[in-house]
Amino acid sequence: MNVRCILSIWLCLTALVQGHAIAGGEHAGGHEHEKPAHTHADMETMHHTHDRWLNPPPEYANSVNHDWADVNAITRGKTLYESHCAVCHGTDGQGAGPLARSLGHPPADLTNNFHTSPGNGDAYLFWRVSEGGLAEPFRSQGSAMPAFKDVLTEQQRWDVLTYVHMFFHHGLARWQKGEQ
Repeated sequence: MNVRCILSIWLCLTALVQGHAIAGGEHAGGHEHEKPAHTHADMETMHHTHDRWLNPPPEYANSVNHDWADVNAITRGKTLYESHCAVCHGTDGQGAGPLARSLGHPPADLTNNFHTSPGNGDAYLFWRVSEGGLAEPFRSQGSAMPAFKDVLTEQQRWDVLTYVHMFFHHGLARWQKGEQ
């Protein structure tokens, strides 16, 4: 087994364990939070969506992808997405991957977005992929998303986001029309 395969399995297991601990109200420091308002039975019909961007912390505030239409980045991003993200977000990006039902907090539905143009939300998206569910307020909400800043290079994180933008944020249609 190669290192990437082992790392992917480890990330999935970590997300699964974190999801169960969080779903049970357990957190570091011995304190508890209310249980999520949904149950695993709700997961089949429930989609986790957001209605706005949060402001990322200063270290991510100026993060910008300069080429959302880079075909090579899209190709690389697809491979990375399939090996690191699809297990939770699903191959269609709707948050219904094979591990989704086992998590205490549903993975985000990547097709419900408001990333309408390059530069609009870049910093937020890069922050979320980099820090995962470790950042607040996502940790308190029970997100089990792993932080990818120590797993994927900066370029690889942008590649994944480029793929997500093109195929789940409806950027592909605009790109094919010559819009960027």
